[in-house]
Amino acid sequence: MTKTNSLHTEDLYLWLISPKADLKPITKKEIDWSKNLSEARSFQYRHSRGYVRKILSGIINIPPLEIPLNAPPGYPPSLAKGFGYLSISHCQDNLLIGWCKENIGVDIERTDRSINARSILNRFYSKTEKEFLMNFDDKDLKDYILQYWVRKEAAIKWQKGSIFYDLPRWAVIDKYNKITNQSIKCSLFSFLLHHKNWYISLACNNNFNNIKPNIYEI
Repeated sequence: MTKTNSLHTEDLYLWLISPKADLKPITKKEIDWSKNLSEARSFQYRHSRGYVRKILSGIINIPPLEIPLNAPPGYPPSLAKGFGYLSISHCQDNLLIGWCKENIGVDIERTDRSINARSILNRFYSKTEKEFLMNFDDKDLKDYILQYWVRKEAAIKWQKGSIFYDLPRWAVIDKYNKITNQSIKCSLFSFLLHHKNWYISLACNNNFNNIKPNIYEI
């Protein structure tokens, strides 16, 4: 059953970090993991884990390298019980980090990302979504497809699922700011922000549609 509690601004934090920002310290285990990745993936991994540690240190008041973070490459990052929930997302020019007291999923995409909107619509979207979206012209369709995409990805991050398996199973319900997955009988609150050149989405069990979370940029 979906909870109806409301989150507050102090329960939810969002950060945007430029890939040009200096690397921050990570643990020896994380350094060892990064050595098995390609040069680009290694940088992305060290960059994201370092800033997760730096940011959470300021919230939890624990030294960065002592944050109880479990984040091996290729797996969703997690925190020890009692330390909240973490979600991260990358696009070509930014890292998005979300932290919340409740389980959360976040995603980010550039608003000008080049996509084949009708192909994505036919392949990944539900019958109800197709009926709503198929009548838009190409420009508006592209915007809606991107907006729905980030909302679906945020839900998958919340689920700890697979984008290729789960993307077609999540359906956006704009009227109620919800996103649903009938295969797992799940309904989430789904929130979309248009921030500068990016679409940012959050998915959570609780209602945060009445708050405007601060977005901190580094």
